[in-house]
Amino acid sequence: MSNPVNSSPNHSLSSLVEDRLRTLPEEPGVYLMKSETGEVLYVGKSRSLKDRVRSYFQETRVRSARIALLVSRVRDLEIIRTKTELDALILENTLIKRYRPRYNVLLRDDKTYPYLKFSWNDPFPRLTITRRVRNDGNLYFGPYPNPSAMKDTLRLIRRTFPLATCTIPLDQPTLERPCVEYQIKRCLGPCVAGLTTETEYRQVAMGVRLFLQGKSNDLLFLLENEMKARAKNLEFEKAAAVRDRYRNVLQVLEKHTVSFPFQHPIDGLYLARSGTTALMLVMHIRNGLLIGKEEVELKNTEEASDEELLVAFLEQFYGKESAFLPGEILLPVSLPEEDLMTLSWMSEKKGEDPVRIISPKRGDKKMILDLVRENAEEALNAREKRKLNSTELLDEARSLLKRDRPPRLLCCVDISNTGDLLPVASLVTFQDGKPEKSLYRKFRIRYEKGQDDFKMLSEVMERQYRENPLPDLLVIDGGPLQLDACVRTLEDMGHHDASRRVVSLAKERTNKNKSERIFFPGQENPLILPGHHPVTHLLVRLRDEAHRFAIKYHRTLREEYLTHSRLLNIPGVGPAREKKLLQSFGSVKNLMEATIEDIVQNTGLSVALSTSIYQSLRDNQDDPIGKSGSSS
Repeated sequence: MSNPVNSSPNHSLSSLVEDRLRTLPEEPGVYLMKSETGEVLYVGKSRSLKDRVRSYFQETRVRSARIALLVSRVRDLEIIRTKTELDALILENTLIKRYRPRYNVLLRDDKTYPYLKFSWNDPFPRLTITRRVRNDGNLYFGPYPNPSAMKDTLRLIRRTFPLATCTIPLDQPTLERPCVEYQIKRCLGPCVAGLTTETEYRQVAMGVRLFLQGKSNDLLFLLENEMKARAKNLEFEKAAAVRDRYRNVLQVLEKHTVSFPFQHPIDGLYLARSGTTALMLVMHIRNGLLIGKEEVELKNTEEASDEELLVAFLEQFYGKESAFLPGEILLPVSLPEEDLMTLSWMSEKKGEDPVRIISPKRGDKKMILDLVRENAEEALNAREKRKLNSTELLDEARSLLKRDRPPRLLCCVDISNTGDLLPVASLVTFQDGKPEKSLYRKFRIRYEKGQDDFKMLSEVMERQYRENPLPDLLVIDGGPLQLDACVRTLEDMGHHDASRRVVSLAKERTNKNKSERIFFPGQENPLILPGHHPVTHLLVRLRDEAHRFAIKYHRTLREEYLTHSRLLNIPGVGPAREKKLLQSFGSVKNLMEATIEDIVQNTGLSVALSTSIYQSLRDNQDDPIGKSGSSS
C-alpha cells in the first residue's frame, strides 16, 4: 500500500508527525500544527480529520507558497475530536483566538457585536441589549457593528412605541401607581392593573417587531388600521397617539434611500486588497433595506489567494456562536465545490432553510455587490491614508524626541492604588499610533506592604521585560525619579539600551502652566511638549489609556475586596461554616475580636480549626483576596 504523505527531501517529516498521520481518526474534529518549539502554527477543522490532515502532506497536492512553508515547519500534530462538524467549528474559532497562529488568516477587528433582544414569549415583551444569541424562543435583531447607532435605534423605538423599559416583573400587575414613563406616554403601564391589556400591549409590540424586521409596508398598514379603528370607537386620544407613531415611522423610512426587492436576509461581501493590507467589508440587507455594514481587517494574508481569504473569513465570522446567518451570502468570486462543501455547516447551524453562497453576475444582487465593492474600496483607501498619516506622525515623534527610529511600538506603564491597598499596574501598547489591546497587560503588585511607586515600577519592569525585548519607546507615567528607578532595573537585567528606549511623561504642576513634560534619563531639564502638537496628543492619549486601564483593574479588585468574605480564604472554611460563623458572631469584625475559646464555644468547631481561623484573620487583615500578583 502506498504512503499518502510526501517523503521528498525538501519536506521530510518528523517521526512524530508520521506516527500522528497513521493514527488519524475519520471523525470530525480540530487539528493543531506545531513547530519544533511547540508554537501553534495553524489551527483547522474538518468533518474527517484523516482526509483533511493527510491532504496537507500528499506528494501530489498543489499547495500555495504559504501552505508549503507551513508544512515544511510542522514538527508535531495535536488532534481534538468532536461530535459534530459544528462543534469543531466553534472549537476552531476558540483556539484561533487563543493562539493567534501565524499561518491562520486572522480577523484583526474580531469582536462580539451587540444585538437587540425582544422577549417575545413574555406576555408583555421588552427590548434589551445583549451580546449572546440563544435559542430560547426570543427574537434577536442585529448584529450592530456601531453600538451608538444601535442605541439611537433603541431610543427611536422607545420614543415611538410605548413599551416597558423597566425590570419589574410584569406577569401580574404589582404596583398601585405608574411611574413617570407612563405620565410622559413612553410606557403603557402594564405594571398597574387597569391601565392596559395584554392584547393592547402586544399590538404595540407587534409594531416594534415589524419595525426591526424591516417590514415597513406591513407596519404602516398595521398602524393605519389601528388608527382608523380607534377613531371609529371614539378613542380619539389613542388614535392620535397611533397617528404620531405612524408619522415617526414614515420619517424614519424616508431616510432609507437604498432598497432592494428582497425580503429574505442577505449579506454582501467584498475583499479589497492593497499590498499587505486586506479588508473585508460586509453589508447587511434585511427586508430589502441596507441596515448596516462591517469592516474587518485581515492579518496573515501574505501569499493567500482571494478564495482562501474568503473561506477563512466565512468560517471565523459566521462561525462565532452569536453570529446571525443570513439566507444568502453574495461573494465577488465563485468558490470551488470543495470549499463550498467545507462550509456546509452553515445550513446545519442555521437550522432552517439552507444558506446559499453565490456570486451573481447580473441583476439586483449584482447591484448589491457593486455597492459593497465601492464601499470596500473607499474604506481601504481611507485606512491607507490613515496609515500614511500615522507614518508621518511617528516620524515627527522620532524627530521631536530625538530617537534613532520612529516609535512604531509604544508602551506606557501606570500605577493605581488607594493608599497601600490593592496596588496594581497597567501596561498598554500602541502599534503604529493605534491601541493594540491584545498586547495590554495588567499586574497585581506583589511587593511588601507600604506605598512605594519606585518599587512598584521596578517590579513591573522586572516581570514584563526580564525575558521580553523593550518596545521602541516605553513611557513611564511619572517624573525623573520614577524614570531613574525603571532605567536602573532594566539595565540591571541586561537592557543596556534602556536609556535610549525609556522616557517619563508628567504634567507641569502649577496653576499657570499645564503643559506636558518629557523627562530623559541622565538629563536634568525636561522637554516641554508643544501644547497642540500631534505628538503631544499621541503621548497624552497613550498615558490616559494606561491610566484608564489601571483604574479599571483597581476598581475591579476593590469591588471584590468589598464583597469578598475573607473567611473563605481560610483552609477548612467553606460556605456552610462561613454561614455558621457569621450567624454566631454577626460580622467578621466581631469574629476578629473573639478569642479561640469564644469561637469553639459559639460554633462547636474544633480547637485546631478555631485556632486557624483566629490566626488567619490576624495575619491577613489588609488583604482579604490574597497577593496573587497575576499578570494577564
